[in-house]
Formats: sequence, C-alpha cells, structure tokens
Amino acid sequence: MSEESLKLTPGQASDAEAASEAVYTEAVDVVFDDRTLGLDMLAAASIFFVMVCAHLQNPLLTFGTPFGNAFRNATLQPVMAAGLLICLLTLTRPYWLALLDSEGRARLSEKSRKEGLPGVLGWTASGVLALYGLYSAAAILLGFNLSGALVGLPQSIFAERLNDAAPVEALQNALNLITPLVWLAVAAVIVLWQPWRRLPVYRRALRKQGAALLIGAVVILAWELLINIFQIQQFLLPKPSVIANVFAEVYPRLVSAGWNTFQNGFWGFVVGCGAGVLTGIAASRFVSFSRALLPVAIAVNAIPIIALAPLMNNWFGALNPASKIGIVALLTYFPTMVSTVRGLTSVEVTSLELMKTYAATELTIFRKLRMPSALPFIFSALKVCTTLAMIGAIVSEYFGGSTAGIGFRIRDDAGLFKYPEAWSAILISALYGILFYLVVSAIERVLMSWHVSFRES
Repeated sequence: MSEESLKLTPGQASDAEAASEAVYTEAVDVVFDDRTLGLDMLAAASIFFVMVCAHLQNPLLTFGTPFGNAFRNATLQPVMAAGLLICLLTLTRPYWLALLDSEGRARLSEKSRKEGLPGVLGWTASGVLALYGLYSAAAILLGFNLSGALVGLPQSIFAERLNDAAPVEALQNALNLITPLVWLAVAAVIVLWQPWRRLPVYRRALRKQGAALLIGAVVILAWELLINIFQIQQFLLPKPSVIANVFAEVYPRLVSAGWNTFQNGFWGFVVGCGAGVLTGIAASRFVSFSRALLPVAIAVNAIPIIALAPLMNNWFGALNPASKIGIVALLTYFPTMVSTVRGLTSVEVTSLELMKTYAATELTIFRKLRMPSALPFIFSALKVCTTLAMIGAIVSEYFGGSTAGIGFRIRDDAGLFKYPEAWSAILISALYGILFYLVVSAIERVLMSWHVSFRES
C-alpha cells in the first residue's frame, strides 16, 4: 500500500519515513554485526580473492605456480574477479556511502571514533582497495594489463600459456611492478578488518562452536590412530594424513574439475528453483492448477536419480551439459515449489484482513505481504537445493559425460584404486557444496536482514 492510500498527514508521513530509514539502516548493519563473524568471513574472502586475482594477472603465476594453476579455467577467472569486486565494495561500504550523503559521513565518523581507526588511515586503505579492484577488473575482465603495458608487452601475452618463446624477463618485470600493490591491498584489508580488536568475538565463537570443533578433531585423530592400530589397508580407507598430502599435490586440477561440475549444478539449480518459484506462485493463486500439478511433481520427485541419468543422456547426449542440468533441475524443482506454495499460503489471517481493510489490491498484497512472508520458506528450500544440485551434478557424471568433471574423477580414481585421489576429489566437491550454501545464506541474510530471526540473533 502506498502512503497516499493510507491518507497520512504530512507529519505522520515524515515520522514514518524517518522510522523506516532507521529500521532498514539498522537491518543492513546486522549483516556485519560486531557480535558475529560476518566481518571476519568477509575479510578472509577479500584476502583470498586478492591473492587469486594477483595470480591470474601474469602467466608466470597462473601457469608457473600450483595455486595459480588451480584457477586457470577461463570461465572461473571472471567469477574470481567479480568476487573480488563484491567483497571489496562490501568491505569499504562505509566509505563510499560517506561520499554519497551526509548521513553516511556521520555514521563513518561514529564508526571510526568507536573503533579508534584514524580517518586518514581508513580512507587510504579504501583508496588502495579501490585502485587494486579497478586494476584487477581491467586485467581479468577487460583484458588490459597496465603493468604489461608499462613494460611494453602486448596484451595477448597475458592470455597465453608459458612456452619456450615466452618473454619471461619482461613478464617478471611486469610482476615486480604490481607486487607492491598486491601486498598493500592485503594490508588495507587487515587495516579495515582490525582482527586484534575482535578477540571477544572469537572467544564467543569458540565457546559456541568449541564442541563441534573438538568432535571433528577427535574423529580425525581416531581415524588416523585406528588405521594404524588395526592395520587397515590403504585401498579400504586411507589415512587423513595421506589424503591431505595427496590433496596438496592434486588440488590444482581438482579445482578446475570441480568448477566444471559446479557450473552444471548451478544452472540446474537456477532452472529448477526458478521454475519451482514460478509454478509455486501460480499454484498458490489457482487452486485447480495446484491440485493438477502436485501429483505430477510428487511422481517426478520420487524417481531415483540413477534411473534419470541414463535417460537424460539418451535425450540430450552424454557430452551435452543439458543432460546434467536437466537432472539437477528435476531434483531442485519439487522442494522449491512446495516451499513456495507453503510460504505464500501461510500468511497470518489478521495481516491479510488488515490489508483488505485498507482496500489493497491483490498485487499489493502479494508484494507487501505474501512474498515477504514466503521468503523464509523459499530460502530454506534454496539452501537445501544447493546440496541437491551438487549431488545431482556429480552423480549424473557417473553415467557418462565429459571427462573434465569431478564426478568422472571420483569414479575413475576409485576404479583405478587411487583412493587418496578419490577422497581428495570428494573433499573438493564438499568445499564447492559448502561455498554454494554459504553464498545462498549470505544472499538470504542481505535480503532478509529485516526478518526477526536475523534481528534477534
């Protein structure tokens, strides 16, 4: 409903506007509350992306080091650059907000006073990060490497693999030019992060998660010791120390393989969850449509993935990513559709009656009441579907497809009795699934920071 439909007086409208701005400003700050680890995760992600993008800007690091080689995939590199920009923009949010309005400057001044961070130091750190973000975006997304141009190298050199004819000396000179900026960017993140001031937060987090960390350490230690005690053969179950050593050797190629599989899972997630939300909206509006669709959806969801994979390969082709995307879409469609219907139809009766009392249209009720009420249900389904997407994408590769996926690596290594390599691939798959879940959770926290579940936490 608009303020005009409520017929507010000028004074009431002013008070409502001021209250709304205060509530939403506070809600945004909940995402990076000093009582949570949100800022620490953001800073850690920023440092990670800074180092990754530094390795992607020069072939000496991209193809000459294991860490750079892990991110050589051409479709993965723009994602790393986008992740860098998002993290840096979020980390420096108080500073660029201060440039836009006086209220932002006042909040920044209060934040600096409370944290004891000199204003000049904070602005300098933000400027360094802005400079590094622009440089990295130009090098990775636009194909213009400034340090290479300064030493007279053609830009095409930075997109080629190293070979005997590569101008190694000139590439090293370009690398030497940008290295100080990389370390200044890392230092700038640490300045804005100030981990030394967050020791109480770490102590609270350790007390809260201490039991889980302890159980995890005990399980890994018992795993290692029991294999030695009972002389369990490596082909049955490798030691965690062996898996860790092998993982350190093979992770560069596993990261790329995992990314190939993750793309199938992601696009299947987008198609399946998108269709689930749209049909859920239609099903909640038209009862007859819901009654006709629900039995079909239940029947499709009951089909085992093992039965679907060969059929999809026959329909779309084993080497066609559409076969893997289709499987993931079917797996993620049903939970999203059911949760959307449940959320849209679980509106409080008193709230619905109040909206109708003010003569709100059905579209207004949907935008202002039904959809916000359904978001918790939808995001719960989306978080569940992140794991289903990875499971579907990996298992579908067991029945044929590209040899570049992580599912093929697991099947091939296990078939050749390379069990430490297979466990390493499983670990990479788990990491992709966890990161996918965390990204969806972060989006949920940003879009639903007004929700009582986040404001009370």
